[in-house]
Order: sequence, then structure tokens, then C-alpha cells
Amino acid sequence: MQNQNQVLTPTEVFEFANLAYLTLDKSTAEIQGRIVREYPLIDAGSFQMLHGISGLFNPALSGFGYVARLKGIRSNELVLSTRGTLTASDWGTDLHASSTQGPTGHSVHKGFQGTFQSYIRQVESLIDIRKLGFKPTVIHCMGHSLGGALANLNAAALRELGYNTVMYTLAAPRVGQVPYAEFLSNRFSESNVFRVSNESDPVPMVSCFPYVHAPYLFGTYLLEGGALKINPMNHKIGKGYVGIQGKTWAQLKSASQARQKLLEERYFPNSKASGHYAEQLAAASGNTVHSKQFLNSINAAINMMLVKAGAVTLISVNHFGTGAFTTLDQIAEILIRHVSIFKSSVHELTGILSGIMKFLGRPAVSVQQMGIALLKWAFHLLAHALQAMAQKAIGLSMFKM
Repeated sequence: MQNQNQVLTPTEVFEFANLAYLTLDKSTAEIQGRIVREYPLIDAGSFQMLHGISGLFNPALSGFGYVARLKGIRSNELVLSTRGTLTASDWGTDLHASSTQGPTGHSVHKGFQGTFQSYIRQVESLIDIRKLGFKPTVIHCMGHSLGGALANLNAAALRELGYNTVMYTLAAPRVGQVPYAEFLSNRFSESNVFRVSNESDPVPMVSCFPYVHAPYLFGTYLLEGGALKINPMNHKIGKGYVGIQGKTWAQLKSASQARQKLLEERYFPNSKASGHYAEQLAAASGNTVHSKQFLNSINAAINMMLVKAGAVTLISVNHFGTGAFTTLDQIAEILIRHVSIFKSSVHELTGILSGIMKFLGRPAVSVQQMGIALLKWAFHLLAHALQAMAQKAIGLSMFKM
């Protein structure tokens, strides 16, 4: 179990992740001056900038983060912070979503892995024990958005090299597929994974299964979105994540767990036993288009249907309460691993399909016979809508936070 005094506070994570954005267009001297004025825990003289390559068609080199030493009794600890999307090239990295082998030998997002590979040798040089004169007791890996995806890879890779790492991500998309996530679930513990997502931020919802949050067994801290709709603006660090400041991890965890409990109790009162959740989705009225609460209700309905059908071995069912799985994940896993659901749950699937159409603002469809083709069609509609929201959110992040 990691000593809790080695874990950074949510406020420190927010500030150190935000600082990484300055590496795009500020000099080392400018950033060191800022550290002296505003970041008393960081040793300004130890600050070293990282440069990485991003882009799909026109790769470009730019400042992508930093490595720095902490001060005082924490002087044997390091911070490795990477920034999120700020340029058109970064956007190309985000969109390069095919898979490739990652630092642990498992399949990961090709764009993220490409940028990670472009600077990891710099990191290894900067943390070399012979240069530092000591072995870091802990390396705090953090970042927002794309920077959070890179922080995930940083923490995983450095742990494989024998370093004690803690992973903190804000608004991070999924980095790897199921085997990668399962591997990290065994390599990390709840005491060194802090994955913060705003419930109305679309970016942590993509890419869907078989891409999953890594690890998915623990570490999710879900923030209240505030607005009724899924809101791309809440992807910005200064908008959707500023609320972690002044909180403790225990406070954030308690609020996150309470919010997850709503998925089981609030949306479908007394429906688990009665099986009326499909009818409630079909009969839903009001402002359901792009409603985060209504999407959560669809997610809960699919989970109840799968539990009823005995599909408890599915990852998205067995770990439903962790907050790491969305409606898309559950539908994707049905299509991949549990096609037999069509024979036993036609009534429930019909109601869920109706709910998806309401969320998308599309007219209801007449379902004569529920089948795999119909659910695939609904899945692709929903996936396209959420992906479009995520791309808009990433595009907005290219402007000032």
C-alpha cells in the first residue's frame, strides 16, 4: 500500500497538469519564473522541458510537458506532467485511433503511442539515477486530455522499468484495449491510480469497448457535470475540472460513489424486480436529447437487462459500478460476446432502442423483429454522436482554457 503522504492532492494535480500547457510556447526560463512565484512545492531549478512529436499527416515537434523535482521532505520525488491538445498536429494524434503495441506489449491507441515514443528517451535520461544522484521514491505522472492519455503510458512504462509511479489523469480518453487494462489492473492498486472524469465530458467516453479505461477495476473519480446536457465545454481543464481544487481524494471518491449509486437507484426505482425499465425508457418524455442523465438511464437499463439474462461474465456488467463503462461499452460487448441476448431479451432491447433514439433526437423506429443488424445500426448512430461531441470538445481545447 502506497504511503498516503506520497500522493499529491487534487489541487496540486490540477495545478501541475495545467502548468504543462505552458511548455508549448514558453521558454524554460519563463516557466521557471512562474514556478518560483506560484508553485512552492516544485524545485524551479530542476525543471526540464520535454519535446514530443504529434500529428497524423504533418507531424510537428513541440513542447509537450516537463520533469521536475519536488522540494523539502519530498525532494526525492519527481513530477512528470504532459499537456493536452493545443495544435492541429495534436488533434491528428487524437484521431489516429488504430492500435499498435504499447510499452507493456499490449495493444494501445496508435496516436498516443507515437507521441509517447517521441519523448520517452528524454524522460529516461532525465530520471537516470546516475544523473540525479538518487533513485526517485515516486514519480507522479499526470496530465489533462491527451496529456492524461500520455500520463497513463508514462506511468505504465516507468513502472515496467522498476520505478514507483502514481497515475493521475484528468479528462483522459481510453488508451488501451482490454488486455492492457487487465495488465495495469494487476500492476497498480487503488492507492496509486486517480482517474478524474467529468460526467458530462464526452472525451472519457471514447474510444469504446474493446478500448477501456486502464485500470478499470478502480481509480475512477466522477465529477458532477453541472449542466443537463453532455457538454464539450466541460472537457476544458479550467471549466470541467477546476472543481477538484480544495478537495481531498476521499471527498471526491465519496461523491463519485454516491453518483454511481444513482445509476442503480435513481433512474429506475423498483424496476430491477419488476422488469419495467424498458417500458420506462420507451415512455420517457421531456428533454432527453443529449441528456447526460438520460444516457445514464440507458446505461443502467442495459446493465439490468444483461444481469437478468445471466451475462454476468461480461466486463461491463461485472464492473458496472466502477464508473469506467458507458452505454457504448455495454452495447459493443453485447455485439462481440453475447449475441444470444437477442433470443431472450427482445422486449428489453426494443425499449433500449427507443431510448437511444430519444437521446439522439431521432424519430422512433418501428421494430418488427429485434436483431443484431438493428442493434449495430443503433450502436453506430450513438457512437458517431458521442465521437462527434468528443471531437468538438478536443477542438475547443485548442483555444484558451
